[in-house]
Amino acid sequence: MMISLTALTTKLFFTLFSITAASFLHFLVSNAFYELHSLQLEYDEHWMSMFRSHFHAQEQVRDPLMKQQQKQLYPILQQEESQHQQQEALPATTSSSSSTSANVMGYTKEALKDRIDTLPGLSFQPNFQQFSGYFAVSPTRNIHYWYIESSHNATTDPVLFWTNGGPGCSGLIGLGAEFGPFLIDKHGILTPNNYTWNQVASILYVEQPAGVGFSYYTDANDTFVDDERATMDNYQVIQEFLIRFPERRLNDFYIASESFGGHYIPHLAKKILEEGESLNFRGFLVGNPFVDPFTNYVTMIQTYYMHGLISLPLYREWEHLCTDKSHYPLHRCNFLVYTIFKQAGNRINPYALDYPVCSEDEEIKSTSSKEDSSVEVRHDSNSTAANQQDNIISPSSPSSHISVQSATLMGLGSISTNAPPFLPTGDVYDPCAGLHLHLYLNREDVKDALHVESSRKWRMCTNTNIEYSRKDYNTPQMHLYKKIIRKAQEESGINLKMMVYSGDDDSICSTASTQSWIFDIGVSPKSGKLWQPWRLGKQTAGFLTEFDLGSQTNSSFVFATVHGAGHEVPSYRPREALALIKSFLNDEWDVGRRME
Repeated sequence: MMISLTALTTKLFFTLFSITAASFLHFLVSNAFYELHSLQLEYDEHWMSMFRSHFHAQEQVRDPLMKQQQKQLYPILQQEESQHQQQEALPATTSSSSSTSANVMGYTKEALKDRIDTLPGLSFQPNFQQFSGYFAVSPTRNIHYWYIESSHNATTDPVLFWTNGGPGCSGLIGLGAEFGPFLIDKHGILTPNNYTWNQVASILYVEQPAGVGFSYYTDANDTFVDDERATMDNYQVIQEFLIRFPERRLNDFYIASESFGGHYIPHLAKKILEEGESLNFRGFLVGNPFVDPFTNYVTMIQTYYMHGLISLPLYREWEHLCTDKSHYPLHRCNFLVYTIFKQAGNRINPYALDYPVCSEDEEIKSTSSKEDSSVEVRHDSNSTAANQQDNIISPSSPSSHISVQSATLMGLGSISTNAPPFLPTGDVYDPCAGLHLHLYLNREDVKDALHVESSRKWRMCTNTNIEYSRKDYNTPQMHLYKKIIRKAQEESGINLKMMVYSGDDDSICSTASTQSWIFDIGVSPKSGKLWQPWRLGKQTAGFLTEFDLGSQTNSSFVFATVHGAGHEVPSYRPREALALIKSFLNDEWDVGRRME
């Protein structure tokens, strides 16, 4: 159900008496991360109810103490089992658009059922295997995965578990709009991505929680999700993956995410370390993480001001009144935030403040014709189709300001979708990549190739299929990072690699926000390793800080920035992101040298 701008503005800013600054602003612009390009988020009363529920006061929860001893690694695949599985494996299916011509012997029958034999629009012959299907994590919850093996050496290269944030956004965003092996154009043609991460690792892309993307549940009680439920399901996904692909038990295993992954990843890492079995866990990485709601809020407005998007008088008033959470005049600060977004306008990309937004309005209209039933587009006399589908609000004029997400799909005339001229040589940025992914995944032939439920409409993010715990959403996560680092320091056998990385052009989960907590979690930088530049192509690509975990451990912890990158670092700086993941996996940080 669509709600008018005036009515919704009144509801948001003058009747929500229990709003906190942190939950208000972060939820306003980032609860459904990546919806920059999504057309499919209906705005109904259920969503409005969920929207209000996130505005309750922050509640602190006491995390249980981590177990003091890690269990020994579960004995890994025996030689006999491997030979038995090879005998049971089925032959590959071939076709002109086969996903690969490589030998498929050695996979289980269950894995081969999920093998992607053909992929519509594929313009090249991949040199890797890929699989898509479901893992049942409970009798009522089924999680969709898309597993793409390394093109280098799947037998020895690490496996990387990837999920996106939100909460409620699909892990396939990472595949189709960030660092997957395909670049998808508006016609649904898939071309090679020269900076895909599967050059160095096999990637397990996961759509979670159940209800996100192609994942689904059959019990209405599964709508509610909290950090604990998400952790248990993600852990179960990994266990099911190792059952279906037991040959990967020997591989190094990493977990990764971004944004609300600032919750998902430390919780999952803690769970894996507590269980200490079934996989060769080697560490985690998380990009532009949502860790502390209040600093996210404060630094977002500061970042807007530092980018010249709002005036000094307005900024000074906000700074004077709204940066101390112990004394926060609710109604006045809410009105100031309203005014800030109104002043900045809705044609700014908050996830990458210096980048263009998608302007394929005519293409959107054409793909929503009667011949194409995969996209639902609604029009009225006051707004574009894209605006009508936005999750926060439907702007009724170019001066509308609350729904910064919707700006990326507004009809902005002749704005180019090519890479901006300031990008380093080799980097390619497509502001409409998410839109192209959305259109592609909603094609019936694509759903068939991926072995997913054909009745499900794929959305980048959902606000109606899950209800995430407001208590967990508003709880800072620094204590988890402290516990994991302390465990790595105390138990030398763990040998973890840990990295937090941050694109410095993001305002949603800004670099400044990460800096506000990462230097206060119990470890100090190594001598001479604080904020050192790293270079690529003779240009400064960002800054590195290596932390000192002590001499009793082989574990490492690194904070890396990527200069000029937005919220989804690989989308904006793909070349730099690939260099970063290579350095992370190899544990080679040659500060001041080219990381290629």
